[in-house]
Amino acid sequence: MKKNKEQVFDINLFKRLLVYIKPYKLVFIGVLVATILIALFGAVRPKILQLAMDNNLANKDIEGFLPYVIIMGVMLLMEVVGQLSFIFYAGWLGQNVVKDVRVKLFNHLLRFKMKYYDNSSVGVLITRAVTDMERIADIFGQGLFTIFRDLLTMIVVSVFMLFMNWKLSLIVFIMLPVVLIATRIFQKYMKKAFEEVRTEVSNLNSFVQ
Repeated sequence: MKKNKEQVFDINLFKRLLVYIKPYKLVFIGVLVATILIALFGAVRPKILQLAMDNNLANKDIEGFLPYVIIMGVMLLMEVVGQLSFIFYAGWLGQNVVKDVRVKLFNHLLRFKMKYYDNSSVGVLITRAVTDMERIADIFGQGLFTIFRDLLTMIVVSVFMLFMNWKLSLIVFIMLPVVLIATRIFQKYMKKAFEEVRTEVSNLNSFVQ
């Protein structure tokens, strides 16, 4: 039990949850494609802006600006469409997954004997069926895809940086270990705070019931 509390990410539990995505496989793939496109557009847009500045603004070639303006406009339009599709379908996916989990959990609870409910805290059961389910919806809604998008954006931006000036990029990358250590410490305290909030929500539900 102690090991599970200290474990930040349970890969086995995550694999069990992935089973609930199978009925919505096409939507999942669509959201994943939208996530990749958003990450690529966000990373490539500064490069287009740099080319426009270097090739036209520096040479005072205002007429040559038009193609870059059109490219930027098309990219922004596609990024907006991708963002709207991502928000809607990612939320739809998360809510459908959590609905299936809740239905299965409810049917499972119906098979328990009354003695189990006499010995169990009602607040804990409500928290498991409501609050914890919402966290699953957050993961399969936007959380998982947002993490993937940010990682992909970092990779693409890092490649561009190394291609443009690898020496300056290495200086920037020196700070990465510090950021990772700070993130790990922050994650540890956030997990502890989340568990405390969970416990208090369970106590509150028990008191209200």
